[in-house]
Amino acid sequence: MSGNKKLLLVAILAFAVFYVNAQNTTSPYSRHGYGMLKDKAIGTSKGMGGISYGVRGQSTNPGNPASYSAVDSLTFIFDMGVSFSQNKLSDGSGSQSDDNGGLDYITMLFPVSRKMGVSFGILPYSSTGYSFKETVTADGITEVHNYSGSGNLSQVFGGLSYEMPIKGLSVGANVSYMFGTLKHNMVLSYSSVSSTNSRGRYQQMSIHALKFDIGAQYEMNLPNNKSLVLGAVFSPQLSPKTRVTWRNILSSGIVVDSLPGTNVDAQLPATYGLGFTYSDKKHLLFGADVTYQKWSDLDYPGDEEYLNDGLTKSERFNDRIRVNAGIEYVKDPLDRNFFKRLRLRGGLNYSNSYMNVKSNGVVDGYKEYGATIGFGIPISRDMYSQRVSFINLSFEYTKIKPDNSAMVKEDYFGVSLNMNINELWFMKNKFR
Repeated sequence: MSGNKKLLLVAILAFAVFYVNAQNTTSPYSRHGYGMLKDKAIGTSKGMGGISYGVRGQSTNPGNPASYSAVDSLTFIFDMGVSFSQNKLSDGSGSQSDDNGGLDYITMLFPVSRKMGVSFGILPYSSTGYSFKETVTADGITEVHNYSGSGNLSQVFGGLSYEMPIKGLSVGANVSYMFGTLKHNMVLSYSSVSSTNSRGRYQQMSIHALKFDIGAQYEMNLPNNKSLVLGAVFSPQLSPKTRVTWRNILSSGIVVDSLPGTNVDAQLPATYGLGFTYSDKKHLLFGADVTYQKWSDLDYPGDEEYLNDGLTKSERFNDRIRVNAGIEYVKDPLDRNFFKRLRLRGGLNYSNSYMNVKSNGVVDGYKEYGATIGFGIPISRDMYSQRVSFINLSFEYTKIKPDNSAMVKEDYFGVSLNMNINELWFMKNKFR
């Protein structure tokens, strides 16, 4: 690899740290817990409903680090993705639409030996971003509660995979540095016939942690040139270093009380995942994933002294189950005809919410349903090695349906664009 290419990759990764940390959401549900979770599907996986555990050899795949060993000894793969979404929120009496977009992730993959692959990159973990208000009138006094928040959790990762002596078996692991700050503000204005006053509460939670992901894949060659890949992942529970700062301020600017940067107890869940893909190695691939996260009864700084979300420890979180299924079809990946080389993708996904919301004294969560279609557009092919680079275009619709009809419903319409560059970088020149 040339010095200029190395410098370029370092610059891009540094650039991504800022922009991934700056991306946002507009969901009012991001006020709770750690915000809206971002799953690890990237590139080709996005168009296939987000499957990743059994995906092998398509592109970089941080969803299962065991996949890195599929890279051949002369290849360098660079993946970068951006997205745009329009979010519609409705509560039965009104609705609003918001636009969001930005850089999603950057990853890269390359070999270190014939049976070992390495990947680096930066990914989002969760996002917080909301602004809404509630108005309550009682006994001649009107209260207006204005809520707003922002922030993200991101992870910079490095991973290694090794193809074991047992034929078809690969294992791998990612080590990630997770970081980010989540901010929550509440301004309460109350007025009567004689006066108007306000007070505000401002909270900030900063998180830093080392995160580990362990993965395995077992590839079986079946009759008639078919292939089945079984995948599994595990991430242990985390107790990140967490600091909370808050202060209560009157409209006059007087700080009533505050908590300056105190360490608190917080946890992130253990994650278990299983999945598969089935392929004829030329035209068709399909697969499915199941993910389980153990959120219930985790420590979280949400009581009256800290973030004040009105939920007890037993009420705050639900164990989360996510199911993904997807398919890809290409007529002929080696044909000269562009449309025969175009990859068509589709997928579905479902999950329940990991966090709960208290509305009118009732504690409930929501269900999330999603559908995707995608296209893998070949943009270049190395005639010597048959390596192909792609632009991956994906369209996604997601519906958030609350368990309580009085809560906010959400509809997301999203577009993702991914650049997958597959190049021959590690061949040594020979001179006679």
